Amino acid sequence: MRRIGTAAIAGSLVLVLSTAGAAGAATTPQRIELTLMATTDVHGHVMDWDYFRNAPFPDDDTLGLTRVGTVVDDVRAERGAESVVVLDNGDALQGTPLTYYYGLGDGAPEVLADEIAHPMASAFNAIDYDAQVVGNHEYNYDLGLLGAYEDDLQAPLLGANVIDVDTGEPYHDPYTLIEREIDGQTVTVGVIGLVTPGVRVWDRQYVEGELEFRDVVETAAEWVPIVEQQADVVVVLAHSGQGTVPDADYDPADLNEDVANNVAVQVPGIDVLVVGHSHRDEPQTIVTNSAGEPVLLTQPSHWARSVSEVRLNLAPDGAGGLAVDWSAGSAPSVTPHYGTEVTEEDPDVVAAVAQQHATTVEYVNTPVAESVEEMLTETSRYEDTPIIDFINTVQAETVSQALVGTEYAGAPVVSQASPFSRTARFPQGEVTIRDIAGLYIYENTLRGVLLTGAQLRDYLEYSARYFVQTEEGADFDPATGTNAAYPDRPEGVPDYNYDALSGVDYTIDVSREVGDRIQGLTHPDGTAVADDDEFVLAVNNYRQSGGGAFPHVADAPVVYDELQEIRQLLIDWAQDRGVIDATELFDENWAVTTSTAGAIPAPGPTPTTEPGEPAPAPIPAPAGSADAALDDAALGDDASSGDLASTGADGAPVLAGVIGLVLMLLGAAATIAARRRRRHRAS
Repeated sequence: MRRIGTAAIAGSLVLVLSTAGAAGAATTPQRIELTLMATTDVHGHVMDWDYFRNAPFPDDDTLGLTRVGTVVDDVRAERGAESVVVLDNGDALQGTPLTYYYGLGDGAPEVLADEIAHPMASAFNAIDYDAQVVGNHEYNYDLGLLGAYEDDLQAPLLGANVIDVDTGEPYHDPYTLIEREIDGQTVTVGVIGLVTPGVRVWDRQYVEGELEFRDVVETAAEWVPIVEQQADVVVVLAHSGQGTVPDADYDPADLNEDVANNVAVQVPGIDVLVVGHSHRDEPQTIVTNSAGEPVLLTQPSHWARSVSEVRLNLAPDGAGGLAVDWSAGSAPSVTPHYGTEVTEEDPDVVAAVAQQHATTVEYVNTPVAESVEEMLTETSRYEDTPIIDFINTVQAETVSQALVGTEYAGAPVVSQASPFSRTARFPQGEVTIRDIAGLYIYENTLRGVLLTGAQLRDYLEYSARYFVQTEEGADFDPATGTNAAYPDRPEGVPDYNYDALSGVDYTIDVSREVGDRIQGLTHPDGTAVADDDEFVLAVNNYRQSGGGAFPHVADAPVVYDELQEIRQLLIDWAQDRGVIDATELFDENWAVTTSTAGAIPAPGPTPTTEPGEPAPAPIPAPAGSADAALDDAALGDDASSGDLASTGADGAPVLAGVIGLVLMLLGAAATIAARRRRRHRAS
C-alpha cells in the first residue's frame, strides 16, 4: 500500500476500478477511481425468503444475495466490469434451512460427493465474487463440508490466522492478489483474510487437534507488510467485530473475539478493513493508525441486507505506483446499498439456487405432529413455558435412555435450554419441520456431563446474571428486567446466554446481587440439593465447549456424546408420538421473583414485538474457566423481524414497553414467577 497524504479504507464487498482523467505517458500512472463493494454475515440468505414464515421477508426488510447481485450488476455497468472486485467477509454457510439442508441434512451427501455445488457457492459464483474470508460459522459442519464448499467456490477462501496443526502453515490461503487492467494501467489489490479465534471453542469438536486459530492482530502484523510490498491497495477482510479492547491493554495471548479496531490502529499499511461478525450496520468509520494514517472501516448489514460501496481515488505516488488519495475532495467514501432500495432480483442468482431453494421449502413444510394447543416462546426468557420444556424433555429423555446399563444409570438428569427466539410458535394443529426449526435454530448436538450440586448451583447463578437487579418487592418488568448490561456486555446479555434448567426446582430472586440469586434449589421431591450430589446435565455442544463461558461444563467429565443433533431429536420425538401436548410437557419448576417471600404466579403470555439483534462482546469467564471473553450467537447473532433468533439484547427496550404496560395493568407483583476432508492451501 502506498498513500497520498494518508490512506485507509475498511470493509467493502465489491472493488470497482475505473479510469479518472486523461491518458498520459505510458510509463506514468494516471488517476484511477477504485470502488470496493462488500458483504458480510450473509448466513445463507440468498433469496428474500423467510423459511420459517414460509413467505418473503416484510417489505421494510427486503434482503438477500439476489438483491446484492442486482447492485453489483448496476455498478459494473456504470464503471466497467474490469474495474469491479467483489468481496465477502464470512459467515455464509450457516443460518437458514437452505444451509442446514445442504450442510448437515439430506442434501449434504450430494455436496460432499461433488454431485452438486453447495448453493452458497453457486450464489457467490453467479455474482462473480473475487475473494472471501472464512467466518466462524464456516466450521459448523466439519472440515469436510467446508472443503467441499471451498472447492465449489470460484473465488479464493482466505484465512491467514487459521493454521494447520500438522504443517504449521496457513490452512487456507492467507491472502490473494487481484490484478485489473484499466485503460492500460495495472492495479493490484491485495486482500488478506482473518477470522475471530473463537472457533477453537465454538467448534472444538471439528477443529481440535486439526487447526490452530491465532491472534488476529498479530497475524495481520505478519501479513500486511508482505502484501503491501506487492499491492497498490491493501484490504483486510476481518471476520471480527470492531471491539472494545483498549490498544494499550491489548494482549495477543487473550485471543480476543472482536478486534477490528485494534487491527486498524495497530497495524500500519491497511487501506480498507471490512468488519463483520457482530451484525452491526456501520457503513463508514475512519480511524487513525499508529503511523498517523487514516484507515477506512466498513461493516455492511448482515443477512445481505446491504452491500457497502467504497469509492477510492488512486493517484500516482511519485515512485511509479499508485496510492489512495486522502486529500480534500478526493478522500474515500462509502455508500451503503440496502435491499429495501432494490426492486429487482438478479435472475442469474435466482436461477443458480432455484432447485435447492424449492427442495428446502418442501423440506421445511413437512408435517411432523399435531399440537393440542398453541405454544409460544415470547415470554420464555422470564417464565417457565411448555415450549422450552419440550426441548428439555427430549434432551433429558435422550440422555437418560443412553445411560441405561452404564454406571450413571439412575443418576438424576437435568437439562438446559435457552430461549433462542422470542417469536417461535407451535400453532394449534399441524406442526411442521419449519416450526421446530424456528424454535431450535442452531445445529447443536447433545452431550451429557457430570456436575456436582455445588457446580450446578454455580451454573444457575451465572445464568441468572441475565436479569437486572430489581428492588426487593418491586414489580418485575421484563421490559427493563432482562438482558442485564455489564462492562463486558454493554448492550446486555443476550437471550441465548440465559439457560433454563429442568430436573430441579428453584427460584431466581433478582432483588439479590449476582451470585446469590438462586433460592430453594431442590430435587423434584423437595429434597434440598446438596453440594456433593451428582447430576448429569444434558447440554448442547456449544455450551459444553465453552460458549457463553458458563462455569464447570467445559471441564466436566463427558458421559454422553453420540453426536445427535438436537433439532433432529426434537423432530424425531414429535414424529414418533404424533401429538405434542403442552399439559404433558409443562413442569413449572422455576420462577423469577423480587421477594424473599417467594415467587408469585406469573401472568399469562403477553404481546411482544421483535427485538433487535445483539452485538456479541467478550464475556468474562467465571473463576476457573479457561475460555474467557468467548461468546457468539450460534446463528450469527441474528435477530429482527422474521429472524431465526430474536436474542433480545439490542432490541429489549422495544419489547419492554409492550410487556411492561400489560404487566402494570395486570398488577403482577413480584414474579414473572460436523466427515472430514483435510485441506491445506499454502501461500
